[in-house]
Amino acid sequence: MEEQAWLLTTIQSLLDTSTKLEERAFYQGLLDLANEQLKRLDQSSGELDGRIWNPSRWG
Repeated sequence: MEEQAWLLTTIQSLLDTSTKLEERAFYQGLLDLANEQLKRLDQSSGELDGRIWNPSRWG
């Protein structure tokens, strides 16, 4: 969790301090990609938990 917060904070800081349009576009795309990956990791984790705790598969 700390690594995720660090990553997002660092990218946002780079985005805020960059002055070139190309750099800002790159950092914005990178931030969007990182957020999407974090969302998918969370969804995958929830799916795995749901499959493990499915009582119909026990036994």
